[in-house]
Amino acid sequence: MRVEDLTEEEQERYHSTPSGRSNLAMLLAHARSMRIGIGGAVSAMMSDIEVPPLERQICVLAVLHLDRGAYEWAQHLEVSKAMGIPDEKVAAIADDRFGDPAFNHREKALLAFTRQVVKTVRVDDFVFDAVKAFYSPRQIVELIHVIGLYMLFARVSEVAELELDMVMGGDFWKSANAASGVVHEE
Repeated sequence: MRVEDLTEEEQERYHSTPSGRSNLAMLLAHARSMRIGIGGAVSAMMSDIEVPPLERQICVLAVLHLDRGAYEWAQHLEVSKAMGIPDEKVAAIADDRFGDPAFNHREKALLAFTRQVVKTVRVDDFVFDAVKAFYSPRQIVELIHVIGLYMLFARVSEVAELELDMVMGGDFWKSANAASGVVHEE
């Protein structure tokens, strides 16, 4: 997609934010009619869901690891660092150790749920009961949306063999959270 082919709004974003110039943003611009809905879903995920931001991020990392989403993984390593997620948790996810002692029971339930949603679509009763012990019905549905969005981003970027152009993950999420009034958690 060439800059001159972007809509006026997309050109504004391209010129005013680093994320607007990313390879992923330019690739997604090809599906103009879909982009509005995806943008709204991402905005809601950053500011309007009840899943705590650190747990959302752990879920995102798990999706990207399971789906081998290299482009988004690089971005979200920076997001995780900016959010204060310990390196030992990131390493455990990268090594497929979702039951690692670094995670508390709530995070282990979240990771087991994420694995089953990504890998088998359906979630068995044991895993569902575990996640249900920590999350409300609304939060469970929100988690499924987060998982689905990042499965989409991983697939789009990997099918396109998207080159990593810039890593802006931490700065992007900090500015997005600031704009939406979300306080950074340490």
